[in-house]
Amino acid sequence: MEPGTSAVICLDGIVNSTLKKLTPDISWADYVARLSARRPDLDVIHLQQPYDWREILSGQAAEYQAMVQGMADELLVKVQPHWHNLVVLGFSLGGLTALNLVHLLSQQAPELRPRYLAFVTFGAPFGGTGYLGDEMLKRLHVSYLSPAFDRDSTKLYMRELLDFAKSGELRILLGYIDRDELVAQHSAWLPADWLYFAEHPRVDGEAGGDGRLKWGTFTIKPYALLRRHDGLLHDPDAMAYIDGLVDGLLPED
Repeated sequence: MEPGTSAVICLDGIVNSTLKKLTPDISWADYVARLSARRPDLDVIHLQQPYDWREILSGQAAEYQAMVQGMADELLVKVQPHWHNLVVLGFSLGGLTALNLVHLLSQQAPELRPRYLAFVTFGAPFGGTGYLGDEMLKRLHVSYLSPAFDRDSTKLYMRELLDFAKSGELRILLGYIDRDELVAQHSAWLPADWLYFAEHPRVDGEAGGDGRLKWGTFTIKPYALLRRHDGLLHDPDAMAYIDGLVDGLLPED
């Protein structure tokens, strides 16, 4: 693969844990360092949601949309016009942020369209956590949680993402973390219902299909038995799986 033609963008969940000894930071930082060393042919970009829950719940953090706009501004500084292939990895709430970010970029920089885009989420709460605590979380009225319960906007942004397949190749993968203690399977895979019934360009296997769009779901199985969600990005089995996923998703130029 020619250097500088492909990029991987990693979006964090809420980065800082509240109890450091019990839960690790939910951050791609370690993985980004390893991927950059393993694949020097790639441009690897790490976008962080730089706040912890204490700042969010106390109102000290910037509003969610302001944070997403900051990410878009940061990415536009780094973006390369010769990127042919782009893989976006969104973990936890970062999966929803990735969708919001793609929406912003399509509005603000429509000329930046690689010929190939892969959009991948891991344990993203597209329909809230999917557990009983959702009603309480809704009542908190926290802007960082609102995308998890705003299905109309999420569905709209997903449809915008599908439009990419009209002019380039699009891959969408929705990941569930096996025995996830924070996000239920039906929430992590919720957009599969919309993708199945959405009108979109024909896909491989259909009459006249040209492969512009492929989508699917997967289950990632960490080695750890406990804290599988917030420990995912520090789990050796999960990291090996993600390495294989990234390598498999990037086409050869």
